Amino acid sequence: KRLRDSSCEYRTCLISGGDNFYEATPTPEEELKTFSFHSEIAFIASMDNIIRYGSVEGIPLYNCSGHTSEEWSELKGTKWPILGACQAAYGIMIDVLYLPILSIIFEKENFKMSCFKIMYLLGIIDFLITYVNSILTGWLAMKGAVYCTHPNIIYISGMVVCALWCSSCMTALLLVANRLLGMTKPSLAVKLRKTYIALVFPILYFIYFLFTAPLVFNSKYLAWFYTPMIFDDGATEYFNHSHTVNNFLIVTLTCIVYTPFRWVIGTNLKHVKNANASQLQNTKTQVFLQSTLICAANQVCATIYVVMNVTEVPNWLIMFAHFTWEFIHGAPVFIYLALNRMIRERFLEKMNMMKGGMFRETTSMMPINKSVSSPVVIVN
Repeated sequence: KRLRDSSCEYRTCLISGGDNFYEATPTPEEELKTFSFHSEIAFIASMDNIIRYGSVEGIPLYNCSGHTSEEWSELKGTKWPILGACQAAYGIMIDVLYLPILSIIFEKENFKMSCFKIMYLLGIIDFLITYVNSILTGWLAMKGAVYCTHPNIIYISGMVVCALWCSSCMTALLLVANRLLGMTKPSLAVKLRKTYIALVFPILYFIYFLFTAPLVFNSKYLAWFYTPMIFDDGATEYFNHSHTVNNFLIVTLTCIVYTPFRWVIGTNLKHVKNANASQLQNTKTQVFLQSTLICAANQVCATIYVVMNVTEVPNWLIMFAHFTWEFIHGAPVFIYLALNRMIRERFLEKMNMMKGGMFRETTSMMPINKSVSSPVVIVN
């Protein structure tokens, strides 16, 4: 009888012979069977594994019984007290600013438009992702955490944030497609105002990814990986193929759709009345820079996050990818406030009511040009 003990080294099994147990290295045929067994577990990972094994720590590939949590932290982790605190502070700032913005988007006059419904869902996703990839990540970094120091928190958070990221990619694609149709096919856009059915697709996409392999945090690299780094090898067993397809296909498709969107914006602006050439040029430049910056950030982050899970890359590149991921979901806050006049004015009104007139003078001094409004589309 051959047993697999998750506390042993990856390629070492325990063989039962009567009342005695002894370690042995499996034959190539047995090793292949073991690999197939673990690949099956990884393929149906996350939510399905929790249901199957009854708990996170009961999942064979995620069993941390080989060391204590303190030993795991010393072996695999690194404490980042200052950088972790900065990440947490950044995340708290973004989420605090996002709350009034979401309430503005949800206002009746705005929410009746299809694009605002999509932006609202995207904003909720950004808010939740920022909690995990900035606030929770910062806290874990300060403690020098790895998967085996906080298995339940990291496994469940990684499962959810992976699904949220993929859902945000789908929602962003839906948003830019909605705006493109609204500018090129207005008659079709009227039918698409009932967007609730369309929003079912990102939600179903989210649910699907709950049943794929989760992302797992490691403080040594200050990022989230497929592998919990319990074993020294066998990382391919944790590979999330669905996440990889999403990162290359959906993100790339979004950037491709953005190309005609920029052209349509430029064409439509030529027909705006009472606008001088410099105003039109500034608006087109804003749209071009915004879309290019966000597309580049999405593409770079998505690509590096896949590459770093299949091959060794420098630590600074891994950290750069994670900081880019934080930027992707925090940038919409600043884009809304800087480039969307309606949201900025309503935001200042809300702050004015909360602060008892602190922003009244600043608001009254802001020049407002009503002849041209900057078309802004936020895409994560």
